[in-house]
Amino acid sequence: MCIRQFEIKQVKAPFLSKPHYSISGLDQLGLNLTSERIFDLILPGLNNVTQRIRYYSFYCWFFDWYASDIGNTSAKVQNTYLRRAEFLAALVAAHRNNGGVPGITKAKAIYEKSSDVIELVLGTQEGSTSEGSYWKNSRGILGQYYINSIKQLGILRDQGDNAGLYVRTHFEHDYKVSGKQLAEAFRNNISSRESLFIDCVKNNSICKDSLEELSNFFDLTQVPKNSDEEKLLWQLLTGVDKPKENEESFLRKSTVDLLLRDIDSLETEEKYNQLSVPLKIYNEKLNEDSDSTSKLWYFFMLEQFWSVACTGCLNAILSIIEDKAGNSWFDETTLIKHTVEEITQIFNSKNVNTDNQLFFDGTIIDYRIDKLVDLSKKEKNPYLKILWAICAIQKLYIDNRSNRDVLLKVSQQYKIHTPSSFLNTLTDFDKKQSLVIEDFLYYFITRYVLNRHHFVALRKLNSTQNTAKFYREEGMIRYISSFLYDYSSPRIHTLYDFLSDLNVIDKKNKSITSSGRQKLKDLV
Repeated sequence: MCIRQFEIKQVKAPFLSKPHYSISGLDQLGLNLTSERIFDLILPGLNNVTQRIRYYSFYCWFFDWYASDIGNTSAKVQNTYLRRAEFLAALVAAHRNNGGVPGITKAKAIYEKSSDVIELVLGTQEGSTSEGSYWKNSRGILGQYYINSIKQLGILRDQGDNAGLYVRTHFEHDYKVSGKQLAEAFRNNISSRESLFIDCVKNNSICKDSLEELSNFFDLTQVPKNSDEEKLLWQLLTGVDKPKENEESFLRKSTVDLLLRDIDSLETEEKYNQLSVPLKIYNEKLNEDSDSTSKLWYFFMLEQFWSVACTGCLNAILSIIEDKAGNSWFDETTLIKHTVEEITQIFNSKNVNTDNQLFFDGTIIDYRIDKLVDLSKKEKNPYLKILWAICAIQKLYIDNRSNRDVLLKVSQQYKIHTPSSFLNTLTDFDKKQSLVIEDFLYYFITRYVLNRHHFVALRKLNSTQNTAKFYREEGMIRYISSFLYDYSSPRIHTLYDFLSDLNVIDKKNKSITSSGRQKLKDLV
């Protein structure tokens, strides 16, 4: 094993003789914090892994049943029944040959090798470790994926001070949805098979004939059309963002409106690009009169362009270090000088005078910023990758310096500012107006790529894991590993899936259904 391969596996911490395991890590430059705050704000009540909206009503029904039938206030006992119910729902999906349901891989494997009766313990591994079960996390699908989002919507809560012991909520309100309402609506759709499902959970087993009986009632991939359950879930999704808070906002509802109008404008059966809405909003420009949701999505896209462009530069620098030094140390000053010289040579070949032209004097390449960032992402040549990214960053600054006051106001109003925000970069770049292109390259690569990653990696360093992609020591630098990067997911794909399960978007042709069009009209 070569030295570098050894170091990727483990690096001994100084003086402690304790191994540090190198991991890929996320957000190598720590530039996604503002973006994350923004989509947390705009789309509360869902996340990137809550694929199916019908789980929201399923869990309300389950805890309503549990409280009235079992009633044991032990979180451990409740969780045992919950894991049985989750795995049973996955078995129903396996019987229907449905995908996109948590736990489906294990459920299909057990279903296919079972003859008639299926013991649920084969999937839950009840009484043993959850490792290798339908769901590795002992808290089940709810505990790992859904609970925080569901709590935000006010339909489940902890029972008093018993964290991890859940009950469905019960209240009456003109437009807010309670857990009891959803539980009753779900029960109405499964009433003729409710007792069968419950008996299987209690008995910890099910026969395949019973799965057939349950299949049309416990399909969690589609909400029954024109049902009270469908109506309430739509009301939940397009209602107040955070029902438990006194101050009401409807940013999620506005995003549903934007998403449906965007889908309606497209004529394609290809997979929907979840960045389509924020990209369109960004390209339409920003002004004081823009609505709050549009301002926030503009801000999200701005932060993402900044993050992806900078991260692409780090990716390119790592490639250069590996190419020049392999497993060995390399002089950092020589690295930066070489990189800048290669990039300026490309600029000069395009009649761009890097010695005299001020970097912020005007755009070097007048493409749209999303095109510049995409060119950088796809580029294999590391010097061209940095060149495209630098042009994107230049355009990002020039296009948004006049938006500073609007962005600052939005940032303060919604408390989304972080030290890594591009707003701080705007202020820093204001002080660099006298830099020519070549000098800016030196400054940017040193401060925003090398120093930034070094700082972030040190901040993330813990007793066993290390996300550093290079090491620095006494003016030398050494390559450790590279990584993949892309835009952060803004959760819009989850919103799209929810709308599909609610019969608002046709799953086959990816267009708005007739009932979806009526719902879109009613959003106004």
